[in-house]
Amino acid sequence: SMITIINLSEANLFINLSQTITHSDYENVLEPVITDILKQHSQINVCIIFANDFSGFEFHALIDDAMMGIKYWQYWHKIALVSEPKWLHSIATTIEAINPISVESFSTTLQAELWFNEEEYF
Repeated sequence: SMITIINLSEANLFINLSQTITHSDYENVLEPVITDILKQHSQINVCIIFANDFSGFEFHALIDDAMMGIKYWQYWHKIALVSEPKWLHSIATTIEAINPISVESFSTTLQAELWFNEEEYF
């Protein structure tokens, strides 16, 4: 699979994307782990780490991505992007502008983890 689960602690999911992401990556790797997390937590933080050889998404996977975004809309809390390609950065900025989910870019997973664990007072 081109999606690898790196780490999962509480509601913080760290995944690595490499080469080209396919429909089966979503179906067999990502969807089951997200479903499991949401059995125990009301919200989820995702850190997406882009490998050097990451080249994009198959068309079907792009649709999966959009559907997953909508299906779990109310559960996304923070999304951290680590080493994302330039073309993706502009998309992320656009997404953040139109929805309440926090999207941030970091150069290391440690920075992302610290951001996930920041206390929030409402």
